[in-house]
Amino acid sequence: MDTVKAMTELAPLDRWRSPNAVMGLAVAAALIVLAACVALVFYADEAVNHLTSTREATLMQRAIAHRQLEVAEDVRIVSMWTDGYERTARRFDVRWVEINYGHDLQRSRKHDLTVLFDARDRPIYAAKDGDTVPPDAVAAFTAAARPVLAAARRQSEAKVAANPDAMGFDRQGSAMGAVTIGGRAYLAAAATVTPEPHHRDRLLATPLPVIVSAVEVNGEFLRWLAQDYGLKDARVIIGEGAGPSAPLASVDGAPVAAIGWRPDLLGHAVFRQAAPQILGFGVAVICVAGLLILRVRRLAREVVTARDLAEAGGRAKSEFIANMSHEIRTPLNGVLGMAQAMDMHELSPDQRERLRVIRESGSTLLALLNDVLDLSKLQAGKLEMEEAIFDLEAVGRQVCATFGGLAAEKGLALTLEVDEAVRGAWIGDALRIRQVLSNLVANAVKFTASGSVTLAMEPCGAHVCFAVIDTGIGLDAASIPHLFDKFAQADASTTRRYGGTGLGLAICQELVELMGGAIKAVSQPGKGSRFAFSLPLVRGPAGAEALAPDAAPAEPPRRLRVLAAEDNPTNQLVLRALLEPLEAEVTLAGNGREAVAAYAAGAFDVVLMDVQMPEMNGLDATRAIRALEAQRGVAPTPVLALTANVMRHQLDSYLAAGMDGHIAKPLDIASLYAALDAALGSPAAAQAA
Repeated sequence: MDTVKAMTELAPLDRWRSPNAVMGLAVAAALIVLAACVALVFYADEAVNHLTSTREATLMQRAIAHRQLEVAEDVRIVSMWTDGYERTARRFDVRWVEINYGHDLQRSRKHDLTVLFDARDRPIYAAKDGDTVPPDAVAAFTAAARPVLAAARRQSEAKVAANPDAMGFDRQGSAMGAVTIGGRAYLAAAATVTPEPHHRDRLLATPLPVIVSAVEVNGEFLRWLAQDYGLKDARVIIGEGAGPSAPLASVDGAPVAAIGWRPDLLGHAVFRQAAPQILGFGVAVICVAGLLILRVRRLAREVVTARDLAEAGGRAKSEFIANMSHEIRTPLNGVLGMAQAMDMHELSPDQRERLRVIRESGSTLLALLNDVLDLSKLQAGKLEMEEAIFDLEAVGRQVCATFGGLAAEKGLALTLEVDEAVRGAWIGDALRIRQVLSNLVANAVKFTASGSVTLAMEPCGAHVCFAVIDTGIGLDAASIPHLFDKFAQADASTTRRYGGTGLGLAICQELVELMGGAIKAVSQPGKGSRFAFSLPLVRGPAGAEALAPDAAPAEPPRRLRVLAAEDNPTNQLVLRALLEPLEAEVTLAGNGREAVAAYAAGAFDVVLMDVQMPEMNGLDATRAIRALEAQRGVAPTPVLALTANVMRHQLDSYLAAGMDGHIAKPLDIASLYAALDAALGSPAAAQAA
């Protein structure tokens, strides 16, 4: 009985050990694995198709948006025209309108329908397919375009209500959206006919005329999509599209039509190609893995290509900004230099006031140029921090002194509060700290009409905390998160009332983060603002002499023999004018080769060397002068670079060529005199030279 019982208990185990059972298990396992592989293939197939469809939809939406914006920009540009306003609002000149609106929009800009509405929104001119037609001939389009017309007029009325004195684009209303007419879809745009800003006296006290123009989403447009974006069988669908499609939205955002296409099912193609190999387990796995690897590699190559293109674009942008900075600084040097030279002469009060406007405008342009260049260097990762020993309180005093006059003019109390624990020497980039503080204090003074502005410095743990507190207009909570965005301000009215580009705070944030700190703002409308940041500064060594960021220029040297190498005639005049009070003997050279020849023939106390010159640049000319000095066995003459290129690697190259320092363009008279004094030694030495 025990044996039978044991055999009965083992029977289930024996069944699992039989060849058929093992084969069944193997087949089941194989089927499970095969099913998993097939499922994986189908998943990959659907995933690829989904990604492809998503990409196609994104490209289509971008293409439609791009074309819609082109139509809107065409209409806005031709409607912002004083002559157009004269020929439509003040007196209607149908021939002029036909040539400059009908023909221009349709024959030059490829629009299909154009209608001009008068101040009462009545159609007074119409063009279709490049020809002038009676407005009744396009009545269907006129009716369909009414919502776009109304939206443009509402926007113009809102702008005027917000600012009755607005002119130009600040007064113009515009709108865009898709419309449908009898089974056809159009991309329409409207804009009010507005005189240019400087023709305010020509504006009548009546509503503005409105131009509505449209481009049909027709075969040519669809062929362009197929050619440039690879879409297959693109077609227009009136109403909401089914399947892969991109909507054409009306002016209020509701879809009125769509563009559909036949999806590119790349996943299905891959599956069909791999079908024979999937019959075998091993071959199927290898094929699927191989296809996935190839696709990933192709995507990786595309990513690398895109990255390289982006980096190339970034380099091109940086080079462009650097070149434009140099080119803009050259004429700006003439403006600011001559303004400083004129300021040293006797002038009438009116002349001095006009000269002040020139200098302030030029200084504003220079500050904007510096902001753009700083932002470009920050984005390119080329802005380097220079650590040195400096006095923290001296930096604060210098910032307050810079804006003390402006604060006093507005009746503001500008105070500096320095905690005893942070007085003394520190190690850090004093120039960039002062730049951040100057931006914050400048903003505080600008946006504070009455009360006070306080610059505070105190310890906070292992960091040093800086805060600028004002009693100005303040900000609402919704605006604070966008304060540090590039080209952003609290709102559009702030830009018009106070000016500025919105770069200052963005640069402050970048600089603070580059120095290892963080910046934040706290504000309430009508109760002022508090901008604060902390930096991980290190204490300077005991007994170290703190260096002020910018030493005050000493008395200018007198009776100097100066060799000035400068190829730009305007800059030559500026140099002569700024050196005139020194009673210096100035010899001008138009390029590096002339400078070397003049140096070889004469004796000079200092050489002012432009860097970018024809025939021989300033670096090669400096090397030639140093070689000539070595050959003659004479002491080297100070050579100072005159340049608009003042990035760290450029300054290093000047020193490597044998120069002793640099003077940045546009020239500042105090900086010029200070550089000459530093190059020649003490004032007494300069006087004796």
